[in-house]
Amino acid sequence: MNTWRLPGKGAMHPTAFPQPGLEEPGLQECVPAFACLSKQFCLTALMRYGQLLALLLVFFCAPGPAVVDADTELDFPEIFKGRCLNNASGCPCYKSPGEPEISRKYYHAEALRREGSSKTVAGKEFVPVVRNSVITTPGQSCYIARDSLIPMKYSPVLKSKIQLLDHTPLRLDQLVELSGEINADTLKGFKRVEIRRVWPTFYHLAMEEFHPGPRVDVRNPAGKKIGEASGDFLEQVRWEGSGVALDGKKYHYAGRPGQYNTYDLRWGHGAGYNYQVFPYRTIAVNFSGLCRHLRAQIPGCSKKSLIGLMVFIPEVAEKRIKMPGGAEHDGYFCITDTGSPYYIREERIDMFVGTHGGGNPYLPTARQGNHFMDGGIKNLVPSDWKIWKTDTKRVWCDQAAAESGQCVHDFRNTAPEKALTLQAVFRPDGQPLRCKKNPR
Repeated sequence: MNTWRLPGKGAMHPTAFPQPGLEEPGLQECVPAFACLSKQFCLTALMRYGQLLALLLVFFCAPGPAVVDADTELDFPEIFKGRCLNNASGCPCYKSPGEPEISRKYYHAEALRREGSSKTVAGKEFVPVVRNSVITTPGQSCYIARDSLIPMKYSPVLKSKIQLLDHTPLRLDQLVELSGEINADTLKGFKRVEIRRVWPTFYHLAMEEFHPGPRVDVRNPAGKKIGEASGDFLEQVRWEGSGVALDGKKYHYAGRPGQYNTYDLRWGHGAGYNYQVFPYRTIAVNFSGLCRHLRAQIPGCSKKSLIGLMVFIPEVAEKRIKMPGGAEHDGYFCITDTGSPYYIREERIDMFVGTHGGGNPYLPTARQGNHFMDGGIKNLVPSDWKIWKTDTKRVWCDQAAAESGQCVHDFRNTAPEKALTLQAVFRPDGQPLRCKKNPR
């Protein structure tokens, strides 16, 4: 389980794993009936029998997409979470094992991967490691005592067939109901009100291909069996909010342990009021926190009056991030989802990326990324909180103390470069611009 993620998301809430032995989508061997034909045979056919026969032979002789034999050490490295409790200044990563020279400091929950063989000094094992998160550079290898490294387990799978779904962001004219042409240029004339700075993470559908294991009954709130899936996958559905099982069924966490519902939406439910979520357009927010900043513009602001609001993030538009489908992201989003208030606080947002990577630093780098990350949007990671009381209990700064600079050990002061600007969009008549509940 990716313990860095947030549980109980309104619609969705680290990642689901294909069962061992399943081929990647589209991977197949060359047609067996023609496997014995040599390249020379194909060339001879080309000269003797003309273009048509040659084309047929080349078609059958040419191998299909290769079944990739992953390099276990490179593609599926040993990944750790560094242990450095109650220490805001970090713990030493040594240049050489058993020597006092420090190469650099690391922080609790920092994602690290093995980079070579361990060395034992005076009976103590030291492991060479580098950083594992794709939003940082690996850096030089350095040594940490084995008992200060927490192994992070994951299934040895890099892709899921579900990731081949079309993730093209919905167009603006699909998202909102306005007269006339609707695009980023026409919306420039709409009023934007800055809400506040926010720090992003990403979330996605859980996928059972990434979480194989013993199958258990899936039950709805009434106790009726509605399917079967791996227990690990269902735990991910609880964290992500929704997920897709191996048999294609889509499950949504019903809000209580062991209770799920099925659904037939393309992606998933939002935080109520019949709203849905869509990749690269939906963000999850803390509704009450944002209302504190919008009461002047939205009298009686509440979740009911705020959900569906279109917002603009200028940093996304400025980066001109290339999206699935080829277009650049225009910076507009719909706030139609929410998450656990412990994690999704006033200054936090969670951006839905469909079935693409959620930025989990404890997975192989090939499974971490998404188009926002590729375009330069950096997500928060657990080590942005510098003080942890236990392996899983981080220490948050009080919001006022963090904003005044009196408390500096959490993300608001350790990762200011990751902050984004959230702006509410209003129609010419002064009413909030709202996203459709069921865009087509």
